[in-house]
Amino acid sequence: MGEVEKNERITKAGRLLVAAIDFGTTYSGYAYSFKHDWATVHTNSWPGEHQLSYKAPTALLLNPDKSFKAFGFEAESFYSSLTSEEDDRCKKYYFFRRFKLILKTTLEERVHRNSECSDINGKSVDAMSVFMHCIKYLKSHMLEALNDSKKFETKITDIDFVITVPAIWDDTAKMFMREAAIKAGIPGDQLLFALEPEAASIYCQLMYLEPQNDSSFRVTETDSDAKYMVVDLGGGTADITIHQMQETRTIIELTPASGGLWGGTRIDEDFGAFLNDLFGKQAMTKFQKDSAEDFFDFWQRFEVKKRSFDFKKGTENIHLQVPLELLSTIQTINKEKDINKIIEKSKWKGKGIKFAQKKLHIPTTIMKSIFQATTDEIVNHLKVLVKGVGKGLKIILLVGGFSECSLIQNQVRETFEIKGQCRVIIPNQCGLAVLKGAVYFGHHPDMISERVARYTYGIQIWPKFIQGEHKEAKRDVRGSEDRCKDVFFKFVTKGDRLKAGFIKSHIFRALKSADGDLECGIFISNKENPKYVDEDGCEKLGVLKIDVERGTEVEESLIFGHTELHAKACNCSTKKEYSVTFDLLSEKIKYPAKN
Repeated sequence: MGEVEKNERITKAGRLLVAAIDFGTTYSGYAYSFKHDWATVHTNSWPGEHQLSYKAPTALLLNPDKSFKAFGFEAESFYSSLTSEEDDRCKKYYFFRRFKLILKTTLEERVHRNSECSDINGKSVDAMSVFMHCIKYLKSHMLEALNDSKKFETKITDIDFVITVPAIWDDTAKMFMREAAIKAGIPGDQLLFALEPEAASIYCQLMYLEPQNDSSFRVTETDSDAKYMVVDLGGGTADITIHQMQETRTIIELTPASGGLWGGTRIDEDFGAFLNDLFGKQAMTKFQKDSAEDFFDFWQRFEVKKRSFDFKKGTENIHLQVPLELLSTIQTINKEKDINKIIEKSKWKGKGIKFAQKKLHIPTTIMKSIFQATTDEIVNHLKVLVKGVGKGLKIILLVGGFSECSLIQNQVRETFEIKGQCRVIIPNQCGLAVLKGAVYFGHHPDMISERVARYTYGIQIWPKFIQGEHKEAKRDVRGSEDRCKDVFFKFVTKGDRLKAGFIKSHIFRALKSADGDLECGIFISNKENPKYVDEDGCEKLGVLKIDVERGTEVEESLIFGHTELHAKACNCSTKKEYSVTFDLLSEKIKYPAKN
């Protein structure tokens, strides 16, 4: 059956292979598969400190002149060697890690080309450059790996690229990533974006086709009414969607993507705060500054252990090895050699925390409390979604690296599975579900056949002014006519279900006073029925630039249902389609002031 369906699902890729780049908060990597054997996905193995890894740390090191120096484990290793030297040479370099979340924006916080990233020492570099260097490195590393393993040369023109992005990101963040990818040398017409939970959903539906994968999850055609939830728990975010399989063997989205900053780094932050309270913030800061190699090693070990902590009843303590350099720093800063005496002077006095045999012994109840705030937010959000979707939700899929955490798995199971609401499934290699699913998405971009609009989309129009209906302040005299300015003309309403490729058009007449470029604003709103483009909840998303004569009728169209919004314009008189730029990041865009 698997081989039959693989043959029936003919790849839509137009080039030799599809390559996906999963740009994560904590770890990043790439994977690819060839057109002739699209179900066989190849991943790279990165040599880490303790074991091979399918992903590398999202860490970037730039030279003092801001040129590229290293990425991933190499970046951490080189920066560590710099910090071990007695001079301050390391301060001249720029070291970045876990910076992806600067693109998590709201409507009020636009992402621009001139946004900046701060490195580990507080020095800033423009964000576009930081993201570009990372994507360029992953692209180049993949091309080298391909050409080392094949007898023929693979060129950039042979590849359809897919880059993963959280579904909860807004459109400007996606456009920011698009420009960074283009600057990194990926041609725009060879680039797709895959929404992370959608990619995971596609992988879980098709992973049984992959050789040597005996995973059994699959919503079959006979279960086409079944709804399932994809919970993608990554390093930075929890990204959640609800899907339904159709008889056409495509997937539709039932609710807009939702989630929050409830990823694995939230646990790191809370555990870091715990260590600050236990040993003193000054000691932990000095450890990071002076012993970078041990600092990175400590947190890499914690990254592995936090996914496998045993929180079952009867497990008295969680044991963590403490690096010698950290012990020495704690003793020096606190002027005390006995670590247990330092603990007894902290706010955690009498809580059962002990240091023995080079390990910190933390009561399971305390470690569980460090995880609890994040897990509670995830589970409480899932409860709201499950209640809202109604009957028919049969499965909750946990994917992403952080979904390997046993506490989250147990809490989700106890909340939903034990009560008989639905079955909780953690697929094999759940940490690679997004990456491999993005490769499948590149071969089958039409597998997601319907999505839900996260915003109300529209354009700005100037209709005839109607007394009593329009605000007097919006009256604008144009020749012999009174027009109403800033009116929001709605194309799509928030919550609308949109089939992939859905087109909505509107014909308007240019009212400008001279011939030349006409900039048509495209707006989004959190409201279902906004009236004006400058009211609360509305923002200018971008512009369509059109070269027209005065008074020309123009048909403006927005194309919905894909992972990005597309736009075009046509001169109604000449029937000529104009080549327009949909620029969401232009510094010329003036966002409306809040009332």
